[in-house]
Amino acid sequence: MAEFRALLTSGVLTDRAGAPLGAPCGCGGLTDGYTCPLSLRCPSCAEPAGRPCRRPSGHQAAETHVPRLRAAGSLDKARERDGDPTLPAPWPDHDPTDQILPKDRT
Repeated sequence: MAEFRALLTSGVLTDRAGAPLGAPCGCGGLTDGYTCPLSLRCPSCAEPAGRPCRRPSGHQAAETHVPRLRAAGSLDKARERDGDPTLPAPWPDHDPTDQILPKDRT
């Protein structure tokens, strides 16, 4: 996670349009191109966007509720289907037909 954070802060990671990722996010982290669950209202506890989930007792939940995480994932699947250019650029796939040159042993 530390390496990923370093890549975000350095501007090395880009979205599909070529814009760097890593801007500050409303949740206190860095924007990685995917939908931040805290940017959505929680369907489980009804906490508004930008606020952490709450337990029934009213105390802050230790973790984000699963329905909120699933809602963010569903939005990202729809963005992927629609070709959203603000999603992270994919890592290049290794082409198995590329020849790997042997090491020069001279």
